[in-house]
Amino acid sequence: MLGWFEKRRTASIFMLMLIAIEIFYFSSLSSSGGAGGNIWIPRIYHFAVFFLFAFFLFAVIKKDKKIKAKYIVIVVIISIVYAVLDEFHQTFVPGRDASIRDILTDTLGIFLLIAIYSYSIKKAGKTK
Repeated sequence: MLGWFEKRRTASIFMLMLIAIEIFYFSSLSSSGGAGGNIWIPRIYHFAVFFLFAFFLFAVIKKDKKIKAKYIVIVVIISIVYAVLDEFHQTFVPGRDASIRDILTDTLGIFLLIAIYSYSIKKAGKTK
């Protein structure tokens, strides 16, 4: 699966853009103000969406080249900056605010992706 997206950069760019738009859209929705509901649903969402964001960003940046530390650094920086900007954007939405907890959850998703991606590439013997 990783290789498919690495070789089809256009598909990776398309998926990355869809996820970025989806993140922006959902963070633009105003909150009803109620604190009810399951606290884990937003955490799982943040974790999963930034895992996918980092996945497609990594596929776009790496293409089908060998994995390098600079690719990992670029993906982590861009993904975390997008997470911070997403939280900043929410401060302008009625009923929403920025949350360090959300940024940390996003970051966990990003780092898990990097760990899995790096491990799977190493296991496949595609690294130096």
